Amino acid sequence: MNLDQLRYLVALDEERHFTRAAERVFLTQPALSIQIKRLEEELGVVLFHRKKRPLEPTEVGEQVIVQARKVLEEVERLKALARGEEGFFQGPFRLGVIPTLAPYLLPRLLPRLRVRFPGLELSVREEPTPSILQGLVEGRLDAGLIATEEEAPGLEVHPLFREAFLAYVSPEHPLYARTAIHPLEIPLEDTWVLAEGHCFREQVLAACRPGQGSKGVEFQSGDLETLIRLVEEVGGLTLLPEVAIWTLPKPKKIHLRPLSPPGAGRTVYLILRQGALKRPVALRLGEEGRALALALQQSGHGEKPLSKS
Repeated sequence: MNLDQLRYLVALDEERHFTRAAERVFLTQPALSIQIKRLEEELGVVLFHRKKRPLEPTEVGEQVIVQARKVLEEVERLKALARGEEGFFQGPFRLGVIPTLAPYLLPRLLPRLRVRFPGLELSVREEPTPSILQGLVEGRLDAGLIATEEEAPGLEVHPLFREAFLAYVSPEHPLYARTAIHPLEIPLEDTWVLAEGHCFREQVLAACRPGQGSKGVEFQSGDLETLIRLVEEVGGLTLLPEVAIWTLPKPKKIHLRPLSPPGAGRTVYLILRQGALKRPVALRLGEEGRALALALQQSGHGEKPLSKS
């Protein structure tokens, strides 16, 4: 067994395809197959179900892959220690971000990180919260940005900033005439919400008035921009997190209405594994996210960031 075989194993798990994994690690497909087969023979187990498409690890294969990631991380830790503190701010950094944050926060946050840490190789994945948590536990991700408070063994959570929800209302809806809207006045049957599986959907449902009637159109979407277009073209209203208005064109902001009394909103959190190799990077990322929210709050956007945890 050698470190290259462990790297091949991890690449195959992430690609779930022999040809793509081989290209990623600069091998031919037969050569990669031979290396994985040798590793299986040494361990005395089958690591992948080869007849499944896409490829899937076996139950024991999943455990071996998790351990392989840990071994490779410790090797990188040794290299970083040898290079000094700056060694931790070089090489790959894998970040998971929920879909209702990614398109609004990342365009402002990533340039800051690239300037501060030019040696980092940033890899960002847009994933739902459960997938981010699983990725952290398995070692596929170094950190995540989520909007629900999660508790799981081996993970640490840092609150970054609080953001309010705002209503985005069609001019044809009766609530458009209001300067502010009470959450319990928002009829759920008129409200466009995200599909099941998105934490923002549950936060919106908790804020709105329970449904009194049936929807004329039921639509399942995972994209806030689609909900905005539905309000504009079909009618009704939707709720948006405050980050979503950072990129909203000025003419569209006439559709926004604050909620009064205020309170409906969410907290954005940084989440990472305890003792992770890239923990210093993740914490700096959190500081940048908090500073960004503070700058927007001072310019009239966003709520006050939370103090460092």
